[in-house]
Amino acid sequence: MKKLLQLLLAGMIPLSLSACSAAKSEPIGGYLAIYPALYEPDMGVEYAQFPSKEYADTYRTDVLYYAISKDGGDFQPLNNNKAVLSPQGCERLNYPFIFRKDGGYCLVAASGDSSSILVFDSDDLLYFKNQRLIELNPDGIPVKKLSVQKSTFGYKIYWQGGDGKSYITKTSDFEKFSKPSETDFVPEAVNAALPDYADKDEAFIFELTSDEYERINRKYGKLHSVSVECEDISISAGDSATLPKTVDVVYSDGSKTPMSVEWNISGLDLTHLEKGEYTVKGRITADGEYNSPLALYCADPYVVYDEDNDCYYFTSSNMNENSANGGGAYQSIVIRKADSINGITDAEKFEIWTDRTLEDGTRITGWYWAPEIHKIGDKWRIIALATVILPSGTNLGGRQCIFTCEGDDLTDPAAWEYTGYIHDANGQSVGSFDTTYFEYGGTSYYVTPKNSSIWITTVDTKNPIFPTGDLVMLSTADRAYETNNGSGKAGYNNMSGGKVGQMIEEASSVLIHDDKIFIAYAGCTVDMMYCVCLLSADLGSDLMDPESWTKYPYPILGTQDLTTTVKKADYTALDGTKDVTGHGDDGLIDGAEGEYSGTFGPGHNSFTVDRSGNPVIIYHARDWADEYPGATGSNKYGLVDPGRHAYARPVIFNYEGIPVCNLTAEEYLAENLRNVEIKIEVK
Repeated sequence: MKKLLQLLLAGMIPLSLSACSAAKSEPIGGYLAIYPALYEPDMGVEYAQFPSKEYADTYRTDVLYYAISKDGGDFQPLNNNKAVLSPQGCERLNYPFIFRKDGGYCLVAASGDSSSILVFDSDDLLYFKNQRLIELNPDGIPVKKLSVQKSTFGYKIYWQGGDGKSYITKTSDFEKFSKPSETDFVPEAVNAALPDYADKDEAFIFELTSDEYERINRKYGKLHSVSVECEDISISAGDSATLPKTVDVVYSDGSKTPMSVEWNISGLDLTHLEKGEYTVKGRITADGEYNSPLALYCADPYVVYDEDNDCYYFTSSNMNENSANGGGAYQSIVIRKADSINGITDAEKFEIWTDRTLEDGTRITGWYWAPEIHKIGDKWRIIALATVILPSGTNLGGRQCIFTCEGDDLTDPAAWEYTGYIHDANGQSVGSFDTTYFEYGGTSYYVTPKNSSIWITTVDTKNPIFPTGDLVMLSTADRAYETNNGSGKAGYNNMSGGKVGQMIEEASSVLIHDDKIFIAYAGCTVDMMYCVCLLSADLGSDLMDPESWTKYPYPILGTQDLTTTVKKADYTALDGTKDVTGHGDDGLIDGAEGEYSGTFGPGHNSFTVDRSGNPVIIYHARDWADEYPGATGSNKYGLVDPGRHAYARPVIFNYEGIPVCNLTAEEYLAENLRNVEIKIEVK
């Protein structure tokens, strides 16, 4: 036996490394499958505006997915079929392997077809940090399937090379590595039932303790309401009973959301109750389901609740069903006023701004893009892209313009005046579209996209056209979910590192909850790739410091959250066309496309509140069933395709305090939980 062990450690006999990974002192509580994807599930990328014809082995598929199982045989996908990790810089992640290290965990993976590996650390298997790209061998041999074993001196990395041979590399700290030497390495095959889109050849199964299983399932499992908490009341005779205005709806992860309730106190005088016990029934009134769509042909929707007048104002990029066929788009700014969020659907439309020539000869013309309504300096104002032409005839092009309501009626066109355009921030040009505004701690801020990045600056509300601080970049598009599917063939060629594709961060909005501030922004192109992404910072931090902000590892709302696949596409049936640009191409042979239902491409969102004071996300998305005149070729899913409609969904905060926007109405509040009761004990 001793001789056998010596031969094994020396690499003289084949080594089969199992997936056995659970902490030795604890029993196995479940299994975690990790893998990249064969294709993007529920995305319908074959219908993208610029399909690339490359649906596998791209930087969008070579990311980290999770599936979980109790018995290790049948694995259920997590996180609504969205990846849990997309490496920075769109590095491709292949053959992932997780092992325990220094009281935490370490993830290693091959990096595409290179001779390097990606290494990450994790404290909890939920978040990964310290990404580094490490050259594993000096001879440039591509790294394939990996496995790591702990040894007395450190760690042994076993890996298969692209040359058909197997190697071993040693390290004590994952900073310095020995020169590879040949060995016999037979990785264990994964024979479990994984999701259809999982790349089984690159999958690895990690054994979990019970605590690890529960932690991962709590984070990535499907969230839904499970119960309602309402504390009973005990009073003394002669005292009055005050019923709570809200009850707490409890979710499967343990988080709670307060929701308004109407109590039926018919025949009950709460100020003169005799001794005894009383039961009062009620019904939760919180809205969980909104008109779908909330408003047709309304890209870039913005909703604000006016507390003073108890009403909602709605605006958006103004389009119509013929916009792609010469029917006009972005030609005016329109406002709707409603008593409720659902009331926006049929509310009257007021065209409050069209092209105007001002008294000094300045001309303000369309496109009027992505208007937002804000209370800035005690006045209602609209921030929107418009074209500014000076009296001299100089065309300043598209600028972020401020329009101010000088009256009390926001729906009156005569009340609106042009204030000016947002000027440079200390010599730095601000973005020309999608600027939003928020206030916190006595300071006012603009957040704006520019150069595929999100920026922030400060502003004085008394003179909102002049920023008062530097323009500081908080984030840039560097993850796969922020880029389109153009891995080598389609897109706009504006990605870094030699990668071809369009990278986007834009359309931000701000949400504050407890001790956190969130910037929800749109990533990627305006087709099925579009998604709502998230930055966060502690409210006590310096919001002008990029180090204060953290990017969430995956979109909080994406096509996978909204789409059902009716028939899967055949991603192997390419038509053989070489070196296409992707413009207008279908990407697959006839009959190979998938079929999908629901909506897709959620993005460009804003936040408002419902009658309980809970946040509601307003966003635009597209319906798989839509077809519009002229929306073909390069106009399909483009900026003049009118198929971007406004939608609304409730928002809760999970056990970590992260906003969750992808719940259905039933998941938000199950119908069987709406009826509640409270007991009043009078002593």
